[in-house]
Amino acid sequence: MADPMAGAVPGAAPGATIEAQLERTERAVAAQGRELAQVRQLLETLVQVLIARGDLAAGHARLLERAAAAAGPRRSARLRPYIDKYEVANSAIDCPSLIHLCRARCCTFAVELTAQDIDEGSVRFELDEPYMLRHERDGYCTHLDRATLGCGAYHHRPATCRDYDCREDPRVWIDFERRIPAPMPPGVGAVSPASD
Repeated sequence: MADPMAGAVPGAAPGATIEAQLERTERAVAAQGRELAQVRQLLETLVQVLIARGDLAAGHARLLERAAAAAGPRRSARLRPYIDKYEVANSAIDCPSLIHLCRARCCTFAVELTAQDIDEGSVRFELDEPYMLRHERDGYCTHLDRATLGCGAYHHRPATCRDYDCREDPRVWIDFERRIPAPMPPGVGAVSPASD
């Protein structure tokens, strides 16, 4: 088994080593994307040359285009860089006192999960977009209790949810100090906390 600390900078924090490895991986993925774009361009050029020479009919190009469209975009799994979510400080926002105004709109945002979230199995992710926090048809997170607007996975919620501060986010507030919420995003069914 390979040593995960191999190549680590002496005295560097383990998180710095992981971050450096993630940066190398991101650079490699970007390079592969550029290479794939070059291969696609070469293939398109080759098809055009073969059509011009009479080796392929124009219908072959349309057939290749339909095959590419049927394959659809290649989805890749997205994981947020590792963060120990239990060590992330909670935001200073008093959500319970504001929820009747904002209607939990932060629970409509896309949230990348970490390997820690996946390993724990406490939060659900989108099946067709791994590893993004799952949302229901109403646009809200699957863990949002629709009656109370509380989080059903509060103790295990992702790091992004723990440290999110909505005060300066124009998706949530037009004016936080005056408590003027922004309009709800299109396609999101606004929920309201149940009355007592």
